[in-house]
Amino acid sequence: MYIKSIVLEGFKSYGTKQEIKGFDPQFNAITGLNGSGKSNILDSICFVLGIQNLQQVRATNLTELVYKNGQTGINKAIVSVTFDNSGPKGPLGYEKQKEIVVTRTVVTGGKTKYFINGTSANNNRVHDLFQSVQLNVNNPHFLIMQGRITKVMNMKPLEILSMIEEAAGTRMYEEKKEAALRNLEKKDSKLREINTMLDEHICPQLEKLKEDRKEYTKYTKVTREYEHLLRLYTAWDYRRTEEIIKKASEEKENLQKNYDDQKKLIADLKKKIQQSDIQMKEIEQRMDEDCGNKLKNIERKISLAQKQKELSNSEKKLESLKAISDSDHEKIVAAENHFHAVNAGLGDDGEEASLGAQLISAGKDKKSAETEAKSLEMSIKHTKTELAKKEAENKKVDKSYTQDQALYQKLDNEVKRLRSEITKLNYQEGKYETLIAEEKKLNMEISRYQDEIENIFSRFPQLSFDYVDPVKNFDRKRVRGPVCMQIELKDNKEALALDVAAGGKLYNVIVSDEDTGKLLLKNGQLKRRCTIIPLNKIRGQVIENRLIQEAERLVGPDNVALALERINYDKDLTPAMEFVFGNVFICPTMTSAKSVTFSNVRKRSVTLEGEVFDPAGTLSGGSMGNKGRLLAEITPLAKLRKLVDEKQHQLNKLRMDIQNTRKLKQRYDELCEQFELKENEAQLLKSKIEHSTHHKQIEEFQKMKEYLEEQINNLASCKERQKKAEKLIKELEVKTSKTTRENKVKEAEKAVADSKKKAAVSLEKFSSFQAVLDGLRLEIENIIEGLPSYDEQIEASAKSMADCENRLKEADEKRKEIKEVVSCLSEELKKQKEVLKSHNSELSKINKEKESMIKQIANTELQMQQMEHDIKNCGENSSEAKKRWIEEERAYFGIGNSEFDFSSFNPKVAVPQLKELEELKEKLRKKVNLKAQNMLSSVEEQYDNLISKKCIVLNDKQVIENVIRELDDQKKIALRRACEQVNKDFGSIFRTLLPGTDAKLVPQTGKTVLDGLEFKIAFGDVWKESLSELSGGSKITCCFIAYSGFIAVQSCPHIHSR
Repeated sequence: MYIKSIVLEGFKSYGTKQEIKGFDPQFNAITGLNGSGKSNILDSICFVLGIQNLQQVRATNLTELVYKNGQTGINKAIVSVTFDNSGPKGPLGYEKQKEIVVTRTVVTGGKTKYFINGTSANNNRVHDLFQSVQLNVNNPHFLIMQGRITKVMNMKPLEILSMIEEAAGTRMYEEKKEAALRNLEKKDSKLREINTMLDEHICPQLEKLKEDRKEYTKYTKVTREYEHLLRLYTAWDYRRTEEIIKKASEEKENLQKNYDDQKKLIADLKKKIQQSDIQMKEIEQRMDEDCGNKLKNIERKISLAQKQKELSNSEKKLESLKAISDSDHEKIVAAENHFHAVNAGLGDDGEEASLGAQLISAGKDKKSAETEAKSLEMSIKHTKTELAKKEAENKKVDKSYTQDQALYQKLDNEVKRLRSEITKLNYQEGKYETLIAEEKKLNMEISRYQDEIENIFSRFPQLSFDYVDPVKNFDRKRVRGPVCMQIELKDNKEALALDVAAGGKLYNVIVSDEDTGKLLLKNGQLKRRCTIIPLNKIRGQVIENRLIQEAERLVGPDNVALALERINYDKDLTPAMEFVFGNVFICPTMTSAKSVTFSNVRKRSVTLEGEVFDPAGTLSGGSMGNKGRLLAEITPLAKLRKLVDEKQHQLNKLRMDIQNTRKLKQRYDELCEQFELKENEAQLLKSKIEHSTHHKQIEEFQKMKEYLEEQINNLASCKERQKKAEKLIKELEVKTSKTTRENKVKEAEKAVADSKKKAAVSLEKFSSFQAVLDGLRLEIENIIEGLPSYDEQIEASAKSMADCENRLKEADEKRKEIKEVVSCLSEELKKQKEVLKSHNSELSKINKEKESMIKQIANTELQMQQMEHDIKNCGENSSEAKKRWIEEERAYFGIGNSEFDFSSFNPKVAVPQLKELEELKEKLRKKVNLKAQNMLSSVEEQYDNLISKKCIVLNDKQVIENVIRELDDQKKIALRRACEQVNKDFGSIFRTLLPGTDAKLVPQTGKTVLDGLEFKIAFGDVWKESLSELSGGSKITCCFIAYSGFIAVQSCPHIHSR
């Protein structure tokens, strides 16, 4: 491949279109005068080939390549190079094309474009095209500038090796290898990331979920065993309770019958007892009539004797009380006589002695006060003299003391000022630390709520809608998100129905307008396919009010509702919500849904259980599995987000408080530090002042002054005491003559009062006992008044004793008759009592039997109620259970070889086994993860996906490493061949131009060709270690020969400037 022609337009000095033709396939030289544009043609070739170092084309930026920097109206430079591609080794992908036209344009401002055969191409594509034919303008030795040819002789071994690599065409491989190694590093990074994810997250989670699945399997097994045993025990208990109730009903009937018989017997016995009571009353009445009067007379006589005895004792006691009262009266008279005598002038010396003692004490006080006053006057005189001396000494003030005093006053004022400023700050110690703790607590709460939100999003990844900003400064408020995230259910029971009604539209993404949707689809880099709903374009079909009213008329307002009315949403989302929920009804039952759908309404309806009725005649639904649980599961999401927003608002407010408090705390700490510093300085200065001689003299002066004031006060106090003592002496002298008589009168008055009080008590006791004695006398008189009639009868009986003796026989006979009558009545009474006793005994016995029966009946009724309650619990503990199996399967209870075979069932073993299973079930339920199965499938899928990716990465890495290893081997072979070829041509040309000499490229001592090469020149048979012996022209010739050798390896073009 070689250049056929070059077309330049607006490039550097070529303002108009110029075409250069007639290039030789092997070697070309451009000649001309200075400034004729020779180098510009070379620059245009480099420009098309994609040179990156603009200094080699004598420009600092691409705009300088435009003709006169675009100032003449030409603002675009175009260079097209036509390559002949008829040779056998053409660029990859262009082997069949005879010509290849590569065009590069640049406009003012630096924007550049490439074209290959008229088709736009990027920089990498053009670069790969040229490198595929060992043409790389950016190789360091592709362009040999003026004066650079001799630098070849000074190249280092590795630089010479790089020229060999350029000649052999392995430089492109090195660049690709570096890119492959960078890609390999990315693969390693991805592999480390996958391994980290597997080791730290997926595998531990997988192990945990496997353990949770084992626990869940164990839990389901225990639950099945518990439910089977519970059904069997319930059936056995149901059958046993029925038998007990039947038996108890029979027992109740028998007891009720016995109870009625006993009740009738008790009634008969009560009648007999009433008759016996009447007979006994009649007998007792007759006995009372015969014996009652005599008994009453005897009782009255006995009572009279007792009262007379009591009267005698009372009279004796009354006499003793009267003697005591008389004695007290005599004491009163003696006390009054004594009182009158004292008033007349009698008395003793006690009071006078007391006043005399007081008079002596007052005299002593007066003398003591006088003595102390004289002593104080002398002391005051001496202290005043010393005080005057001290005052004279204090007037001699030390200058340093005055300065210290002024400085201390200044420091004290500063301390007071700082204390005032600290107080004004109103900062509480530890407030900042408390706010920091609150911030940490809020962060933890927000993190916990966000974890719960992320948990919901991890279970439902389709809820998240991730995208990158399609344009700069994109307003994210234009994207509202999935439909399911914009609604709130009015009733959670309708979650399944609304989920089925909306279907896949729940995941549609709501945006503000169609432009936003286009931007997201084009530049948003969406991670999954999604349907976008633009609010300004979407229009939903909402069921007409006429049809809604017709549906409510058919099944009632409570049995049908428009799905749109069963959710809450922002009003600006109405078009989208009408599109999703506006054309379907929600009905509680299949009956109402069927009536609505297949009537004149003819609209789709969904039941609360998820069954769908379509007007076309189709019915779908049944077991939903995990389907339809989205809305129910994400219900807490809105609350959690609200809590996060509230806590975030609190956190932001708290952070502002922390920021303000931080400044306040800094100021507080600064002031406290200054305060402590100033206070310490003031304390040290104060200590210095206090320990100075002058200060001690002032203190002594002040103490002496205070002592003088104290002595003056003591002197005044002594004089006051002296005056009081003199006054007291005068009063006591006056009182001494009057006090003795007054005390004696008081004692006499007290004695009279005590005697009167004692006499009053004695008189009160005497009067009360006198009243009791009068009562006894009155009772005795009443008793005596009732006795004369019986005494008269006795006297009459005595007078007529003789008559009675005559009638003794008659009386004796009557006595016998009365005795017989009394005996008969007594016998009859005795019999009646025995009959009554037997009736009472029988009645008591029957009552006991009756009470026992009543208790037994009550217990039986209670047992029956308990049994009925047990049956009710067995049958109605769960209405669904009763419907499903008790009523249906009760016929099989107790049947052999069935599920309810009781022959091998032991309730004593079953009850503790049930309790044990229930405890185990409850224990497992608390720690079992009910979602482990579903989560395990998801995690296993992630695990398999990561393992698959890991295998792909490992395979890619292995392929890249193998290719690099293979190409490294080929590179070594190619370099060795190129080195041999260069040495052959280099030596041959050098020997031809300089006979008797030789030249070659050899590796350094102890190293290989791959470690670098260096020039060796021989004159005759002597090889020189250095080229310094060559002349300048010889060196240039040697360099040209070396370049020629490099070019001879492959037809790789090089450009030489001058």
